Amino acid sequence: LDDFQDMMPNYLSFVRGVVDSDDLPLNVSRETLQQHKLLKVIKKKLVRKTLDMIKKIEEDKYADFWKEYSTNIKLGVIEDTANRTRLAKLLRFTSSNGGLASLADYVERMKDKQEHIFYMAGGSKEEVEKSPFVERLLKKGFEVLYLTEAVDEYAISALPEFEGKKFQNVA
Repeated sequence: LDDFQDMMPNYLSFVRGVVDSDDLPLNVSRETLQQHKLLKVIKKKLVRKTLDMIKKIEEDKYADFWKEYSTNIKLGVIEDTANRTRLAKLLRFTSSNGGLASLADYVERMKDKQEHIFYMAGGSKEEVEKSPFVERLLKKGFEVLYLTEAVDEYAISALPEFEGKKFQNVA
């Protein structure tokens, strides 16, 4: 099967590989093969396996991966409802804490009675930091995620919540 395109969703188009399967019928037309139930299973497993491999990238190497493929992961959050929860764990955003933060790290650092994951969208980190809304929250000791890329807000709006915490635009 030369055409790998249908096997991986668009947002994982950077992944290359070979699929070896004993269970695929050999003497059939491409159309029959595309409808084959087993292909659906393989596709599902490929996506899961890929997301698992990404999840296992060590934190010190993850920044390089993120620099290169962050848009892909964010598009995945928007497009792939079946794997949205898995993909959400791979997201990183610039944080008022300094550096990139995963949503899990953010939730772990939340204040006791804090109900929401606070975020602010803008053109740059500098612009967002200067926002009076952000300044007010920072003074109160809250952490704010800075969404500085166009796709960020779409990704967040595709996520109703993370680990039971809803997202709150502070603007």
